[in-house]
Amino acid sequence: MRQAQIRTVCECQADLVATLDEQRLVLEAAAIHPSDGTREVAPAHTIHPERPRFDVGWLCPYCGRNTLRSFYADALAYRDVEPKAPSA
Repeated sequence: MRQAQIRTVCECQADLVATLDEQRLVLEAAAIHPSDGTREVAPAHTIHPERPRFDVGWLCPYCGRNTLRSFYADALAYRDVEPKAPSA
C-alpha cells in the first residue's frame, strides 16, 4: 500500500499530521502538542480528494478548533508501506 503524510500547524501551534492513501483519503490523523510532544488523535477528513487541489479538515484536540488546510495532489510524496496486521 502506498501512503503519503501531510503536516500543518494549528492556530494553537500544535502540529497536525495525517496519513493519506492513494485516493487521498485520511487513514489516520493526530495532533502533537507544541510544548511536551504528546500525541493525541485528531479526527480529520478530506474534502474533494479527487481534485488537484484538495482540502483536509482536522479537529484539534488541544484547542477545539476546526482547522482547514489546502494541499496539492502533485506535491504529495508516496511511500510503500506494509499494511498493519489486525489486533488480536
